[in-house]
Amino acid sequence: MHSILNFTKQKFEQFIEQLLPAQCLLCHLPSNDKLICTYCQNALDTKRPCCHKCGLRLAKAQDFCGDCLQQEHLFTQLHALADYQSPYSSLIKKFKYAKKLIHGELLGELLTSSVSSNVDLQTIAEVDYLLAIPLHRKKHQKRGFNQAEIIAQVASKQLAIPLLNAVERHKNTSAQEGLSLKKRKHNLNNAFSLKQAQQDKLAGTHIVIIDDVVTTGATVNSLCQILLQAGVRRIDIWCVCRTALPVHKLTSDKQASI
Repeated sequence: MHSILNFTKQKFEQFIEQLLPAQCLLCHLPSNDKLICTYCQNALDTKRPCCHKCGLRLAKAQDFCGDCLQQEHLFTQLHALADYQSPYSSLIKKFKYAKKLIHGELLGELLTSSVSSNVDLQTIAEVDYLLAIPLHRKKHQKRGFNQAEIIAQVASKQLAIPLLNAVERHKNTSAQEGLSLKKRKHNLNNAFSLKQAQQDKLAGTHIVIIDDVVTTGATVNSLCQILLQAGVRRIDIWCVCRTALPVHKLTSDKQASI
């Protein structure tokens, strides 16, 4: 009996060791069974100058970008961990397209750490639910997972904020990459709908939408519309990366909201 227990324990420990990388996912040096080493963690722990409203990177120290000074947005505040650049862009691509789910776990941990350090603690405490941007059923089946949901699961666990599965994406939209803001908005017309059984939970709540990358904000804006119509009191956005659309792609719709 004792030998059987030892054998079982050994196999279990080997299984755990396979789940926890011995090397840092970024520099590949020993990481003491953590996803990244202390050196890489410290190197990534830098603040980015950005708009206090939409999270867009700013070239100089100021509170708001020009777009946010001219128009209202449907969300209250967007917090982004970083710009869409290395190493985050590489981590996201490996996560989404190479099915490296451990990279999604890391992105969730990094986003949660950034939120804890940069978002007002009282604001975090007042959040009722986290809501991951949903994928269409066909895209979910093809990929095998929803990247935003995995990131949201990590944040939910670490911040003790429940996840809410209240929205479905019933329109299988074409790829947003390369589209102008106007075309992105048209692409998302009527893309989301609320699940009937969950609507009673939304009135008067503070919800945070979780996504991996926000560019123009057309996707989160489309989702914000139906949440506000359902009586949600406040909506914030937490994303891994915030990237701006090139200026020439924005000229077709200068007055559109982010």
